[in-house]
Amino acid sequence: MPLKPRRETPIERIYREVTGIKMPAIVKRILLPKRGPRGNGWSRQRGEPVMLGDEWIKTLPDGRRVKFTNQELQDEWVFITAQVERNKVVYSIVLTDAKDALSRGEVESQFEGELSKK
Repeated sequence: MPLKPRRETPIERIYREVTGIKMPAIVKRILLPKRGPRGNGWSRQRGEPVMLGDEWIKTLPDGRRVKFTNQELQDEWVFITAQVERNKVVYSIVLTDAKDALSRGEVESQFEGELSKK
């Protein structure tokens, strides 16, 4: 089965229209998003909606990896989550009076009690 040709991204199209040439590989590496690793289950699947906010993975001292998210909602509300890798349980908190944006450390500290249990 022949491979499908890669579709031109909007950035590549604009570059081609403005400069009259195809975007060089060196420019693509700088401008285009990097493809993440596949198959680990922690990357976003095709068709899954993009969640705006901050998302990161931290390794705890005992070796467990935890995925944290921090999403700002309307009216100074913040939705934060923590999920231990390969665990179905997602710890989530909605803060209704967050005046300022939370730092990663502040989000992690909200879940210290739950994550200290094994």
